[in-house]
Amino acid sequence: MKIRLVCDEDYPAIARLRRQTIHHVNSKDYSEEVIDNWAAKVGSQNFRKSADTCKRWVAMKEDTIIGFCEHTFECEVSRMYVHKDHLRKGVGSCLLEIAENSLKKQGCKKIHIESTVTAKDFYEKNGYKVIEKALYKGNMDEPIYKMTKKLSGT
Repeated sequence: MKIRLVCDEDYPAIARLRRQTIHHVNSKDYSEEVIDNWAAKVGSQNFRKSADTCKRWVAMKEDTIIGFCEHTFECEVSRMYVHKDHLRKGVGSCLLEIAENSLKKQGCKKIHIESTVTAKDFYEKNGYKVIEKALYKGNMDEPIYKMTKKLSGT
């Protein structure tokens, strides 16, 4: 597996990965209506437009994107998706570690995440603490967990 920064050519594949993950991974924790609504919002154009407000990486296996992570410049890991066939193989942990190190270099002392129900256990295993269970205000109220992690050595 190789991790690298995202380039413009990656956006269609990242959009596909996001939709597939929503349908195949998150569907165990959210209703079909929420999943369909969430997946319908995924597109590479709007996503590409927000590239200057964050830093993004992809995990590659040969020429295929198997994972994606981004952080904002406000000390938040804002998106993480791993292909269903590569879950529990270290892809997410590796991407998260890279994002955390980047945020640490940026001067962040604490990282914030709004986690899905599906990813909550993953983040807890990586040292994040739930500070609040909330509803994500999209077209539908979707349950999420607001979580934080204090960075050591900052």
